[in-house]
Amino acid sequence: MEVQQRVQDLFFQEVFKMSKCSRDRVKGFLHTDGRKMVNEDGETVVLRGWGVGSWMNPEGFMIGGVPLFAEVGGFNDFALPRRFERGRTMETTVRELAGTAYAKEFAKKWYRNYLSEEDIRLMAEMGYNSVRLPVSARLFLAEEPEIQWIEEGFAVLEQVLDWCEKYHVYAILDLHGAPGGQSALACDDGIDNRPHMFTEPESRERALLIWEEFAKRYHDRWIIGGYDLLNEPLSGPDCRKFLPELAKFYDDVIPRIRKYDKKHMLTLEGSVFSMDMEIFDHDYDPECHNWCIHIHYYGFSPEVRTLYRFLDTSLKNNVPIWIGEGGSDSVSNSIFYEIAGTYDIGYAVWSWKRADDPKGDGSSAVTYPIPEKWDVMRDYIRNGGPRPSYKESQEILDEMLEKMKPEYYTVDQTYNHYNLRQPGIRIPAVGFDQGSSRSNGWIYGNAFGYRTEEGMKMPLRPGALPPQHVVVPTGEPLRESGPLKDLCLELREGEAVSYTIRDVKENCRVSVTARTMGEKASVIVTCTSEEGKKEVSETVLTGTETKECVLADLGASAEWVVSLEMKDGTVQLDEMIFEG
Repeated sequence: MEVQQRVQDLFFQEVFKMSKCSRDRVKGFLHTDGRKMVNEDGETVVLRGWGVGSWMNPEGFMIGGVPLFAEVGGFNDFALPRRFERGRTMETTVRELAGTAYAKEFAKKWYRNYLSEEDIRLMAEMGYNSVRLPVSARLFLAEEPEIQWIEEGFAVLEQVLDWCEKYHVYAILDLHGAPGGQSALACDDGIDNRPHMFTEPESRERALLIWEEFAKRYHDRWIIGGYDLLNEPLSGPDCRKFLPELAKFYDDVIPRIRKYDKKHMLTLEGSVFSMDMEIFDHDYDPECHNWCIHIHYYGFSPEVRTLYRFLDTSLKNNVPIWIGEGGSDSVSNSIFYEIAGTYDIGYAVWSWKRADDPKGDGSSAVTYPIPEKWDVMRDYIRNGGPRPSYKESQEILDEMLEKMKPEYYTVDQTYNHYNLRQPGIRIPAVGFDQGSSRSNGWIYGNAFGYRTEEGMKMPLRPGALPPQHVVVPTGEPLRESGPLKDLCLELREGEAVSYTIRDVKENCRVSVTARTMGEKASVIVTCTSEEGKKEVSETVLTGTETKECVLADLGASAEWVVSLEMKDGTVQLDEMIFEG
């Protein structure tokens, strides 16, 4: 039995080694080659991973603190940080609650406990090949008059890098909180909501120094896939006037990095939540030309047109795009990231881990329970309620530190299956692979204007209503609607589409929910594995009522492409089902 398992493991290693998303391609320095990323062997690498929010840059909305945005006051108003809103105020709030000595130890335990070897192992086991590691500068460079490096901060980071190397997961080092703050948001761990890094020469110089220091220390750490120079710069109130300063910072910091490190890829983010492309008008790394455009994208419509402005900028600069932060619902993620992958665009979903807090925000791969008496703390943090005693506060915070460990996790496997396109998912038929369609030239669009460039007919599903474009002043809420749940795909004779499923380790049954537009219709089903194995069959569908029909049974492979071609008749497809 042991020999059989070893043979099976070797088979899977051979099967999975070819995929450009595979961890087998995590080898040697990651660098750019035109508009794609490649490893030391020149093989294309598409990053699939998570950002570890709240590890070395805590954010209150994910850990039981205050909401993401203030509930009072305007977004453009000057504001001081709220309790438990960001790393620095988490630490001061813990001091208020539990005392100075306790707070010092709490901070150390937080950074050690929040991200463990088991987290990195679990990411790798799931099939991810990368992780984005957000850090705050003040954990490495003391906020004191002299330049004082904090070795404890470097030690914590280096331990995680060792785990990444052990499990073959590229690490992207992300300066989420620069000295003084660069975003004008709570996520930059600044002293308020202003971008002091761009207004204070001392803070700016310290940001340059910290990247020099990272380059000096880590120039030979190949497991670092890239340096993310600034997270979401200039994204808060009244920041646009500092755009020239952002471009100048990149122009200044890159030569200082290249003095010590000519190997690591650099990721550069534009302003306004990393969505604005205005600054990308020249080669920021002329010596090495080893950089990419790093965007953040939440709540996207899963179609190629949403990527246009980024693709256009990528083409002009001949550099890759990386979606270094973002996410949506699981089905949208599955379709959008597959479309992005067609252009060798990888992603890091935000965020790997969060507290299972009914009053919190965000989505994640894993959740951990909040302490049993957390409502007492929340009342103090959010509402200025009575402060729990020092003893009670310490007990509650000890429970928090304990329960963030992996043994208490709840893992959302389904969300991860969708992100990675693994068996156990249902994909709307309109979410077919980018560039896979062959159409008869449908020119009339659809009710949502979804993927009209494909020329495929996408009528409303039976019983679905078109979206409401006019708001009638009756006070009634708008009807919920969307292309993924309300549209079907109509295939006519000669038309074809394909769908990709990955990481099939044993078997995967493929089915479709569909109906014919006449007595019967015939579909040619072609399943092609990454190794070149091809299985062709013909499926006949009958009846105008919607029903589920089995199309194929797939064996083990890193990737299968299931293609449907209409031989005769017309069929409407609702969902493709890939069983685990």
